[in-house]
Amino acid sequence: MLDYLRNTDFYDVFVAKQEYGGAKDQFGRFLYKFCQNKDVSKPVVSDFLIKNGFLDVNWPENHRFAACLTHDVESIYPTWKYTLFTAAKFASKLELKNSLRRIIAKNKKSSSENPFWNFKQILKLEDQYDGKSSFYFKATLRDIVNWIYDIEDLTDELHSIIDMGGEVGLHGGFFSYNNPEELKKEKKHLEKALNKETIGVRMHYLRFEVPETWRILSDLGFKYDTTYGFPDMPGFRNGMCHPFKPYDLNLGKEIDIMEIPLIIMDGSLFGLPIDEAWTIVQNLIDITEKNKGVITILWHSNNFDKIFNGNKLKFYEKILSYLKNKNAWMTSGADIYDYWRRNKYFRRTSES
Repeated sequence: MLDYLRNTDFYDVFVAKQEYGGAKDQFGRFLYKFCQNKDVSKPVVSDFLIKNGFLDVNWPENHRFAACLTHDVESIYPTWKYTLFTAAKFASKLELKNSLRRIIAKNKKSSSENPFWNFKQILKLEDQYDGKSSFYFKATLRDIVNWIYDIEDLTDELHSIIDMGGEVGLHGGFFSYNNPEELKKEKKHLEKALNKETIGVRMHYLRFEVPETWRILSDLGFKYDTTYGFPDMPGFRNGMCHPFKPYDLNLGKEIDIMEIPLIIMDGSLFGLPIDEAWTIVQNLIDITEKNKGVITILWHSNNFDKIFNGNKLKFYEKILSYLKNKNAWMTSGADIYDYWRRNKYFRRTSES
């Protein structure tokens, strides 16, 4: 397949050739604004593979396509600014008990009091649409904006997520994307709290260096990554709406990890008018459905508090409703990885 791609306009897009030594922002990220291919609304490589017989996907239970639902857990304790704002919201409605409860709950380790301990509520919401999801937790005590927590405080919550059918993965720290020793410690820390192997990962701030980060993740035993998307634009970063094995141009070989590319992140939508944001999301879902691909969606867990983020919560529910009506398989990264591996789709897309 790679040899066949090499003679087309799609090879450089698929292998992310422009990103080798390309421009980066202040966080070391390759952004959409640096990308030569400005039409990332089309999965041109996936479309090419399908039309030329390299890829024919059949999802379970006659689902037309898949939606990988994911949540990065940036913080589990609201800031004072957030706490006081939401308390004031309640007070303005004369809900004084709720206002006081918000202030008291700031550092509570309880899902019934702390609005950021909302993992069960998120899974219950998704279950209403026959979906489930992955949660990526940090296991570092270093962060540039002090969004830190001890993962061992969340042991009971982690097991509840798994018991409810969700997945727990690692949200690699801000300083770890190019530091294998640091990332190894984080993986072990999470696995200690979870008492289980972690197979999935997404890097904090979407910090990622092609191809080095993929190599590090593979060497540490991760089975899949779902970082690879633009921080500043929804879309198909390397023309793929299907999982794939990355290709290392420096070493001239594939890297033994599955990438489930990130297509839609909440943060890349919120600066847009809501109608425009929905049109973008709808188009990306529709074209993924057409290609029987995977639409990976990142909705941060702190964007589910209806007091502060009611519009964001409603937007996410609208996405879930649209996906259900289109018969998408809404599931976790681990389920996508397992299904793709068992059906040997790697072999069909990786043979050269």
